[in-house]
Amino acid sequence: MGDEGPGRAAANGPPASSVFSRSQIESLLPQKPPFLFLDEAVVEERGVRAGYLLRGEEDFFRGHYPGNPTTPAAIVFESLGQAGCLWLRTVGAKGRSGEILFAASDGARFLRKTGPGDRLALELRVARVLGRAACFSGIVRVGGLEVARVKRLTLIVLDGSRPELG
Repeated sequence: MGDEGPGRAAANGPPASSVFSRSQIESLLPQKPPFLFLDEAVVEERGVRAGYLLRGEEDFFRGHYPGNPTTPAAIVFESLGQAGCLWLRTVGAKGRSGEILFAASDGARFLRKTGPGDRLALELRVARVLGRAACFSGIVRVGGLEVARVKRLTLIVLDGSRPELG
């Protein structure tokens, strides 16, 4: 990968991407188990592709439709938010330690049920950056089928730093 670093274009090539393991993600995000919903991620200049396996041992399955364990939609959208937070930590507001908070969402739709054994395939794209806020659009798939989408998910950096696009 050379000297280009996360989110920077390689010489005479496509934009660089960085691959992150669960332990690397855990070191970068404020969310920790049992509330970390990313197992791996590929971060690029304009977005994130990530995955999370619903193992069935997550505590929310015990009480969310007992006998018919169903992932709460909020958890699916939280995973997209965590992907956005990872983008901000590694590309958009790289090197800054300010708290990143969920600010808003528009056009969120949950289309199919998910549960134990499903692998969430997340795709989050940067739509725009405005001041301290970054807006994303996202899709979540399981086995190639779309299970959720959000037209706009907005995260804000609280330390006053401004996210940047390369």
